[in-house]
Amino acid sequence: MGVWGVNIEDSDSFADVYDGFFDIYNNGASPEYASSEVKESFSEYFNDYEDSNNSWFALAYAQWETKSLEQCVYEKVLFIIKSGSDLKLRKELGASKDDIQNRKIALNSFLAEISCEKKTKKRRQKPKHDFRVNKLVELVAPDNQKVFTVTEEFSDGKYIHTSALMMWGSGGGSVFYFSKEGAQVSAEWKDSQKLAVTTEKGIEFSKKDDSAFYCGDKVEVTYLCG
Repeated sequence: MGVWGVNIEDSDSFADVYDGFFDIYNNGASPEYASSEVKESFSEYFNDYEDSNNSWFALAYAQWETKSLEQCVYEKVLFIIKSGSDLKLRKELGASKDDIQNRKIALNSFLAEISCEKKTKKRRQKPKHDFRVNKLVELVAPDNQKVFTVTEEFSDGKYIHTSALMMWGSGGGSVFYFSKEGAQVSAEWKDSQKLAVTTEKGIEFSKKDDSAFYCGDKVEVTYLCG
């Protein structure tokens, strides 16, 4: 946990998540997609006891600046601050009484700021990298409550991985990913809660099922080899 001050942004985990969000957003991606990707890329931060709070603060602030603050993310930040868990962590890490008091002021100021909708969306800046996605699958569920997408992702022309997302109106998260450019992928909703994904033989999936990354009901995904 690299921390250099009491302000919300004064940590390595905040900076990494916040910058990661805008690296993707500034390349033309939606705030929802950027949110899902940073949750995936920085999952260790979000799950780490010392880095989790600052990671959620960074995500909430990035979403607030892009007028896309998810209710579940806001409530997560609200709980962290109101429960006093962040101040408890600071105390455990040896912070002085003055630092803890100043951190409390910074937390309350941050919560007050994101509790009011931002008047104007933060403008996209010229991207540092050329980030591109190639959409392979886009399927709306029979209940019209969620959308399943599969995309290949590239940075500066270099293939990164193929990622599958489940997006609800209030947010969403990563379902699985794999690393094989040009792989054939298709999908079919069996009903509103079951989805069959078909791909070529030999694909090794990394499945993501951490409920902290979802803002709605879960969908069972069945992997088939075609």
